Amino acid sequence: MDSAKRPLLLTSALALSTIGSSLSTVAYLGTFLFYDKALPQIEKFTNDLTAGMISRYYILAMGIISFVSLLGVMKMWKNERSGFFFYLFAQACLFVLPLVNIGKHAFSSTNAIFTVLFLSIYAVFLKRMQ
Repeated sequence: MDSAKRPLLLTSALALSTIGSSLSTVAYLGTFLFYDKALPQIEKFTNDLTAGMISRYYILAMGIISFVSLLGVMKMWKNERSGFFFYLFAQACLFVLPLVNIGKHAFSSTNAIFTVLFLSIYAVFLKRMQ
């Protein structure tokens, strides 16, 4: 499927995923590199229980997983079916890792809704990918 024949819904989802995965990768890796300077901001925007659970290596893991998500999106732009599975794996990890590391306080219903929505969109178009 070339870009001229790509459905608007798929193109829009891929564009939004590219933006989201790129920004999250840069944000996580930037936070990892400048952890000491970022820690006061992290503490400002999280509750008292959560701040101590967010280590430098947790942030690195989230950055690497976000990069895997971005790789999946890039593969789907090229109509490669394997991109869906990269994206699926990364999104599952991005959903589960905070729950395992931080606990139930890390659950986000908004995150869950958007994850299911985008995975559903990609799953519908999976048969068109090679």
